[in-house]
Amino acid sequence: MITINQNQLNAVEYLIQQSAQGNHVLFDLDLVRRVFSTSSAPMTEIEAREVEGHIESLITLGTFEQQKTYVQSLPEEVLCRVIKTYFNIVENNLFEKNLVRH
Repeated sequence: MITINQNQLNAVEYLIQQSAQGNHVLFDLDLVRRVFSTSSAPMTEIEAREVEGHIESLITLGTFEQQKTYVQSLPEEVLCRVIKTYFNIVENNLFEKNLVRH
């Protein structure tokens, strides 16, 4: 578990809100399309822990530019797992905030 300050929380909420509106600030749109156009095996426990560490690192970085640079430095295979996890977080956030269920 990590501890974040209010500014970091605000930044995370902003990123999630932007992604929910289709503005993916941190990720290259072509890569996002490619990640979701191919199927992949479920993550192993080790891969999931690795992704968790990368998400935590992203949250603690000071600026969007630092976050984007960090994301771009990841190996593509790891980045693909980070992207899928990130969008899972966005999807869960949308689900939790949507009071109307069909």
